[in-house]
Amino acid sequence: MTPPTFITLGPQGTCHENALLHYLEFQGLTDFEVILVEDLLEAIGQVRDQPKTFLVQCSAHVQVHLVTERYHEEVFVIDTFIYPTKELGLVVRTDVEEPKSLGIVSATRGYLDLSPWETIIDEPSKPVVARHLLEGRYDAGLTHVHHAAEHPEALRLVEYYGAVDTTWVVYGSRKRFQGAVIGQRAPWLFTDTLRPAPTDLAAT
Repeated sequence: MTPPTFITLGPQGTCHENALLHYLEFQGLTDFEVILVEDLLEAIGQVRDQPKTFLVQCSAHVQVHLVTERYHEEVFVIDTFIYPTKELGLVVRTDVEEPKSLGIVSATRGYLDLSPWETIIDEPSKPVVARHLLEGRYDAGLTHVHHAAEHPEALRLVEYYGAVDTTWVVYGSRKRFQGAVIGQRAPWLFTDTLRPAPTDLAAT
């Protein structure tokens, strides 16, 4: 039997890939193929055209409405889940005292004040920001903090934003919604009740 294919944003090391792999583990899937792409809008067509193909996208991604709408009669939102980003921060090259140029992914522009930066370069993913930062294409970048730890001679962490809880959208070609709300019942979220034990959560 052909295993399912899951498409998400690459290259290797993105928050998208990290969240997808944890989602597949949660679903109990062990036999699957993961395809990493740079353009999710272009890739959504594969969900329509290829059997057992799915796409996972962060709800903060700037193209989420376009991906949802492009083939809205043939490709559907079939699931969502909550999972944090990888740890994020503002990373600056160690050979730069006053950084003036910034590499950033559009979906992360809300983390910092962009007005002091003379030059802002939009990149498709945070691993690309780190790679280009190490290549000296700009002075600073908003990326995963582990890059600074892995290259202390070249990069320093200036501002730490941490891992941020966010939502992820799963697309497939078989419509799931049938008129009733699809979700996890958790009424305790809207009361003063303390968080239930994990066993209680699993039962809701």
